[in-house]
Amino acid sequence: MSDSPSPANADTEVEVQLLDPTFGRPLKSWTFQNRAQITIGRAPDQDVEISDPYVSRNHARLDCRHGQWVLVSLGRNGVVVANQLIAEYPVSGDVSFRLGMEGPTMRFRATAEKAEVRATISFDTLPSPVFQLDQRRLQDAVDEIADGDYFQNLQQRAKQLRGQR
Repeated sequence: MSDSPSPANADTEVEVQLLDPTFGRPLKSWTFQNRAQITIGRAPDQDVEISDPYVSRNHARLDCRHGQWVLVSLGRNGVVVANQLIAEYPVSGDVSFRLGMEGPTMRFRATAEKAEVRATISFDTLPSPVFQLDQRRLQDAVDEIADGDYFQNLQQRAKQLRGQR
């Protein structure tokens, strides 16, 4: 039995996602149909091209071997799954992995979701206030400053300086 990639089923669709490091939401997705191998790296000839200094030109590969996906580490900085550096990792379902200890986080989905209409970003056109000022207290504070000696002296000094021009 060989460990070389074998063709996936014709109707097999998989997805590789680049994840937001803070929220874990997909920033970019690549979908592949009927592929036996998917390459990940910094080089432009990679199936999933990631421009990041922690990513090697040819960093990782996903191989479909006898119907089972395997994540293979190829890069100098390695691939991390569940906080462990791996050489090869059998994938069942979804798996999140990092390209090197400091590199970007990716997710491989063995069954890609069919996206009919997906909104990635939506903004409310009317801003909602995060806080509301007490207008009475604000006006009291402004009056206190304007009536204070320091502010009065500052205004007088400004008037003198303008007169010396």
